[in-house]
Amino acid sequence: MKKLVIVLFIGFLIYSCKSQPEDFYTISGELTNGAGEKIYFVELLTSELKVLDSLTLPNEGVFSFKGKSEIPRFYLLKTSPNNYITLVINPHDKIVIKGDAQNFGTNYTVEGSEESSQIKELREQLDKNVAQLDEIGQKFKSGIGTPGFVKLKDSLSSVSKEVFTNHKEYTKQFIEKNKSSLSGLMALYQQVGPRQYVLDPREDMKYFVMVDSALYLTIPNSDAVKALHAQVNELKRQLKSESEINTRFAIGAQAPEIALPGLSGDTIVLSSFKGKYILLDFWASWCRPCRVENPVLVKNYKKYHDKGFEIFQVSLDKTKSAWEKAILSDSLSWIHVSDLKYWDSAAARLYNIQGIPANFLLDKNGKIIAKNLRGDALEAKLSELFD
Repeated sequence: MKKLVIVLFIGFLIYSCKSQPEDFYTISGELTNGAGEKIYFVELLTSELKVLDSLTLPNEGVFSFKGKSEIPRFYLLKTSPNNYITLVINPHDKIVIKGDAQNFGTNYTVEGSEESSQIKELREQLDKNVAQLDEIGQKFKSGIGTPGFVKLKDSLSSVSKEVFTNHKEYTKQFIEKNKSSLSGLMALYQQVGPRQYVLDPREDMKYFVMVDSALYLTIPNSDAVKALHAQVNELKRQLKSESEINTRFAIGAQAPEIALPGLSGDTIVLSSFKGKYILLDFWASWCRPCRVENPVLVKNYKKYHDKGFEIFQVSLDKTKSAWEKAILSDSLSWIHVSDLKYWDSAAARLYNIQGIPANFLLDKNGKIIAKNLRGDALEAKLSELFD
């Protein structure tokens, strides 16, 4: 009986050893034209590149790296900063790479990693379209100053837009197909040039949410996935905030109250002018476009003030002297208020002013009936109300 137990125990150990996968991944392969070249195995982190290992290629060009990871991660194999390939390595992958060391990034094969193959496909498509865009850019430069340049420019612009649009559509389809893969995450951040991203996080948020929803369920401990998840949550917060702001300042909404010091220091309240049509205008003495627009306001104020039109102008100036000087210089004879806090102005924050000039036209009950009317648009709206 004792012998039987021992035999069974040994058998169990043998079975267990055979059934358990090796607890490390390997990347091996062969690079031609690489004798004496140094090849680096690098982990691609969200904030840095971390060199894990390196070796000098022998005459045969063979290499091998191994490591451990409990989740899929991004890695690079590179011989120089611009000569590299990107890999997604899972915990027990056995990946085989073959290529040319002198043109590693675009001339290689990969076996044993479906996600790494997907990234190869993604990069090849991107490189192809970037090359087309570069060619279009060269034609544009060569054509400057030549007869028919305007026609050439329009034609090249149209072709460039088509190439970019086609690649963007390819990227969206790629993400839909590979949303549960780190290759899908990488597709979100493709660039056709420095800071020229294929996808816009706001316009194309659907795809960021799609990848985040899939990956955060399966590998929430991945730094890359955590970063995406944080970005998506921040985007959702911003869009919700903007939606609330747009609702608060939508046509027909009641304009929030403003109570700020006037030129003499007394507090002037926006709602005290109910019964008149009011142009609530944000400006500053240092704002050139505002100063250019002031003559338009003066013209319309003179024309419609006696008919019930008032201007309530909020300055984002920092000093009273600059504010007063601009008012006198531009002959602005209406209501002026400011807390002289620049972009920290309470009214500017309340109305979510991101740039000036900015204005809101209020009806006799203080409700918003138009926004950002300038030049002829302002005159046309006032004419509609008073003439």
